[in-house]
Amino acid sequence: MLNAAKEKTGVAVTLDELIMLRTDAQSLVWRTRHISRAIQCGSKNSKEHGRGINFSETRIYQPGDDIRHIDWHATLRTDQTHTKIFHEEKERPIWLLVDHNPTMHFGTRHAFKSVIAARAAALCAWALSAQGERVGGLVFSGKKQLSVPPKDRLQAVLPLLKHLADSSVQPAPERDDNSLEQAFNFLLQRQLRGNLIIVFSDFWQWHNGLSARLQPLTRKNQCRAVIIQDPLEMDLPRGGYYSVSDGKNIYKLNTYNTDFKQRYQQQYQERQFMLQQALRQLNIPAIPLWTTDTLVTQLKTLFV
Repeated sequence: MLNAAKEKTGVAVTLDELIMLRTDAQSLVWRTRHISRAIQCGSKNSKEHGRGINFSETRIYQPGDDIRHIDWHATLRTDQTHTKIFHEEKERPIWLLVDHNPTMHFGTRHAFKSVIAARAAALCAWALSAQGERVGGLVFSGKKQLSVPPKDRLQAVLPLLKHLADSSVQPAPERDDNSLEQAFNFLLQRQLRGNLIIVFSDFWQWHNGLSARLQPLTRKNQCRAVIIQDPLEMDLPRGGYYSVSDGKNIYKLNTYNTDFKQRYQQQYQERQFMLQQALRQLNIPAIPLWTTDTLVTQLKTLFV
């Protein structure tokens, strides 16, 4: 367990802290219903678990429609036979992928990006499970992967929160620049279909080759990207000498060098443009999550 001083700095999260976020999650309401539409229900049982049959619309009767669904009120009113159309609302497993790679253990404001990602995932897990969603997740760092498959009610939430806390306190000892790709491979190997996948990451390990790799995943599932960012990554501080560390070595950053600052900013903008373009082509909506702003307020953009 972390001491109070370390927890307050935002360097790592504890299991108790993530559990306490359950109260804050009550203000997050998942408004988008996961609905699979069909003209009408067939006579065969579906392999997918359904929550029920909901009315969708009324349209003119067509040969083959079930006469039991005739809308007599519309038929009498228009003098044309109308039938009611229903859709089946189906459960959809939700995967929360949380990046805890070395670049995520960085922050210049309230907390490290890894802490923001853990808190955001915990809030989503509490909010979604409270609405009856089947929630699971994967925490990845270096060569380490900690996973919990989606389960009903709260069965997967506490194990996932424990993985988040453990990974926050003890990052993977070995660096792996392909960790993000391996996390996606974890899902690809499971041949998921009809799942919702939310990725919490700074996406520093993203490369162009991932676009083609992820097409099978995005075609059969819905994906969303939550991009964790710190203001210093976008704009270096004013002229001065700053010490930065990767946890092992200390480096001096000279921001008096205007050429260096311009090159850095240009590379940042190019990288962001490449990432946004790739996500757009894959039809993956992306929202930013900053280390500076209130977390619940920012997450409400995701819950629309």
